[in-house]
Amino acid sequence: MSSKSSILRMKHHQSAVWLLIVLAVSVYIMELLVMFTMDKLPPMPKMAVFMLDAALLTLLTFPVFYFFVFRPLVQNITELQQAKDDLRTISVAFESKDPILITDADANILRANKMFLKITGYTSEEIIGKNPRIFNTGRFSEDYYKRMWGQLLRNGFWAGDTRIMDKRGRDFPIGMVVSAVKNEQQETTHYVAIYDV
Repeated sequence: MSSKSSILRMKHHQSAVWLLIVLAVSVYIMELLVMFTMDKLPPMPKMAVFMLDAALLTLLTFPVFYFFVFRPLVQNITELQQAKDDLRTISVAFESKDPILITDADANILRANKMFLKITGYTSEEIIGKNPRIFNTGRFSEDYYKRMWGQLLRNGFWAGDTRIMDKRGRDFPIGMVVSAVKNEQQETTHYVAIYDV
């Protein structure tokens, strides 16, 4: 996780450096254009030269700043607001009456909702980072889990009846639907298991 976030930080840093270079070069070229233009004009009072220089430079740099700074900034703010709204919706859905467990692509538990914690008796701290095997009852063969994972990897989902063991060691039957969450490159990033009590 830290390597992905450091790569992301590096990309953002490179984007910011590229933007600063583009802006600096643009302002430099535009100031040169303004100076050449001003040099071709007949002599004027000093104040008129300053005002015309500032007006021309503003006129030339405005489109650059609009396209390279303002528009992307507005787009980022809109995307951030959309992501915030999506997270709020997901958060409400996550705390539904159905037990839900979320793992990373390696099946390490990232999150469990309140209902899942309630039925298993665990706290978040006790299960985060662990494999869902900790709920294994031992009642199913290795072949059962191979078939389950085979279907999950092939189709992106698995649904069926299973059994899980709670913190006290009691096991109980439960329905389960596991779905693979994929990124834009169609790589699995997470698994979401929704249980039916």
